[in-house]
Amino acid sequence: MKGFFLFLLISAFMTFLLAAILFTFYKRKIALVNRINMYFEEPIDRKKDQELTRKENKLGILFQLYWNKGTQWLNKRLSRAEVKKIDILLRDAGYPFKSAIDFRLFQLVLCAAFSLPIIFLIMPASDNKMLTWMYAIVLGILGLRFPVFYLGKKKKARIIEINKSMPDFFDTVNLLLEAGMGLDLALAEVSKQIKGPLSDEFHQVLEDMKLGKSRREAFYELRKRVPSESLQSIITSIIQADQLGIGMAKVLGNLTLRIREQRREAAREQAMKAPVKMLFPMVIFILPALFIIILGPFAIHLVTKGLGG
Repeated sequence: MKGFFLFLLISAFMTFLLAAILFTFYKRKIALVNRINMYFEEPIDRKKDQELTRKENKLGILFQLYWNKGTQWLNKRLSRAEVKKIDILLRDAGYPFKSAIDFRLFQLVLCAAFSLPIIFLIMPASDNKMLTWMYAIVLGILGLRFPVFYLGKKKKARIIEINKSMPDFFDTVNLLLEAGMGLDLALAEVSKQIKGPLSDEFHQVLEDMKLGKSRREAFYELRKRVPSESLQSIITSIIQADQLGIGMAKVLGNLTLRIREQRREAAREQAMKAPVKMLFPMVIFILPALFIIILGPFAIHLVTKGLGG
């Protein structure tokens, strides 16, 4: 087993080394050929490019065909509870996948891509079958869990982007409200001008209102969709102001001031945490190097000449 891995590593190293040597020797010739092809391209090359694009289109159609078959197969086997759970994860991450079925199929494909090469390529030449099976199982589990981890990272990045864009977004809405616009029209105009996940969410709110939902119901759905505490508190304040008949411009003005103050406090908190976070890299990496530089000559002197030297 170790010999097989060593052979693979040596083969990869020799391949990259040979490619680097050949690229170094033929660098000028490659650049000259690229320039000739750039300025004196022949129709034959265009025909080749068209054939390549046709082949790529055929591969894309074939991939889409098998992918649709996989989604149909999974659609019959996934329960509604599982689909609902995956839909919540996709909703919080901003729907990087089309549906829960596509996400689950991507998990299975990634699991197979991680584990099957070990089973079919390394397993026959392996001396320790049990260890190889463990490698395959661990990589398969990683293939299943990596998309979930990706959704978690997308969710955090999306929340951070929404929190960053909230002050400018609601400031602009407040200006339009003070200019005499209604809340719905102001949200529509600002969502067109400022692009981002927050604008997409308010586009969805306006679409829900066009389909017959009340403003309160649409804002409640928005509060459920976005797992951001700052945005949820703002939406709650807007709903209460709408119910009580309070001026929306005044409410939004106070809310944006509160958001900016919260961001200042969060920045101060991160600045206070910086010395604590810097302590571990200093202890592990910087202090040993300083000790070697400062005490190294003394240690060498002590070893070679002793205390009386």
